[in-house]
Amino acid sequence: MPVRVKHGKLFFDFSWRGIRCKEYTGLADTPENWRRCVQKIAAVDRAIARGTFDYRQHFPRGSRLHLFFPDARLHDGAATTFADYILRWHKQRSPFLPNGSVGTGAELHPSTWIHDESLIRRHFVPAFGPLRLDEVDVARCREFRRTLVDGGLGGKTVSNIVGLLHKAFNDAVEDGLIERNPVLRASSRRLSSRRQRLTADPLTPHEIEGFLSRVPEAFRDLYSIWFQVGWRSSEIVALRFGWLDFNRQTIVLQRARIPRWGGVEAEPKTGRRLVDCSYAPEIFRVLAQIRNSRAHVAGEDFVFVNSDEVPLSQEWLNKRIWKPTLRRAGIRERGQYCIRDTFITLSLSAGEDPGWVARVCGTSEQMIFRHYRSWIPGLQTGAGNKITAALSSVLKPQDRGLPSPKPSPASEEGTETQQSQPLRMVEAGGIEPPSEDLQTTATTRLVRDLELARRTPTNGLPASQPIVISGYRPIGERRLPSPLNDVPTRCHGRTAAER
Repeated sequence: MPVRVKHGKLFFDFSWRGIRCKEYTGLADTPENWRRCVQKIAAVDRAIARGTFDYRQHFPRGSRLHLFFPDARLHDGAATTFADYILRWHKQRSPFLPNGSVGTGAELHPSTWIHDESLIRRHFVPAFGPLRLDEVDVARCREFRRTLVDGGLGGKTVSNIVGLLHKAFNDAVEDGLIERNPVLRASSRRLSSRRQRLTADPLTPHEIEGFLSRVPEAFRDLYSIWFQVGWRSSEIVALRFGWLDFNRQTIVLQRARIPRWGGVEAEPKTGRRLVDCSYAPEIFRVLAQIRNSRAHVAGEDFVFVNSDEVPLSQEWLNKRIWKPTLRRAGIRERGQYCIRDTFITLSLSAGEDPGWVARVCGTSEQMIFRHYRSWIPGLQTGAGNKITAALSSVLKPQDRGLPSPKPSPASEEGTETQQSQPLRMVEAGGIEPPSEDLQTTATTRLVRDLELARRTPTNGLPASQPIVISGYRPIGERRLPSPLNDVPTRCHGRTAAER
């Protein structure tokens, strides 16, 4: 049958010039759509029989257009492969200028663009490369997502990869290369519920001391300052003398450095920032020693260099200095990024303001609370002790367990009738809700009296027995309209008159 169904969608299945053609319509399998497709394929069969069939006329975006018309336009979505499109699309988003520098106001940060290139090379091209752009359908994209999950990738990683693929196809739709985006974005609600970054693995102060005592002398100053600022590795290796203000003890962090791309520099991920280092005088004392040890220092000279006066590479530091020193110090191996984790977690644990920590590290308070909130003392076990201690001087021991304020003991004195009156008034519907005027004090007193009345037997009745009276109006409160006060009140099925 020339009209077939796959995943609930109709497609044409026929042969021309000895080549099998499967042309997907995207139409749902309904009687009306089926009738239209049958009429379409009947016209195709007649044209083939007469020898007048024009593949491009009937299927301008057909899956075999590149076979029948090799000279078709390369920018046509039906005539270009996914690999050709994705590589061209990624190149157009490049933040680099022809001279190798980073353009001002680029759409992507260089590190993001480099990361996207690795995703395209490792995942996209192997999965969809030889396919025509319009042959990548929803089913293939779902299978691609499942392959990523089965490969052991984390939920956030899978979401990022699929998100990039969705962006690429969305731009193809806007360019008119395909009709619709085949990538269905999955909800990230489950991922957003994760509060702490699972890879955070900070060092303890004792481990920091052990590391600094065993790190090579030439790199001790670098790591000593690094542990006190918590910057990204691309930021610490890019530090220049011209950014330092020794009088005010401030640093204007202007750029970050990516050595693996020939030392490409761009603004830090969160933009330029001014860091006040006066909280740790040791930082500028060490920086002054480094400056004085150099014969000539210019504003654009790097602070941290190797023996050949070449800027350091964070990848080289991680492999040649960081991990070997951890092994010598007997510290469990972990990534160099944990220096940032260490500064943030120790600062929060010491009670530093999360906003200050975010400014020094170059991140947002939202990220601090999302990934490191478990190190904030007020959120740890025992939270609430501080407020208890603050109120201990004004609250008596027997009052601390009550959930709301309680009047002084003097206001609880009164006759048995006075204690039972508020309870009776509630049963009669005569208490108004609290307001913002002077009635609030009287109403609060009534609530307290109600609690006392429930605990005190009245007129020989059990404490839980409701008592009903009428005509009670506390001083300072207005009386409810008469229709509400005159309604007979029932107690256990009997009105006051019947009792």
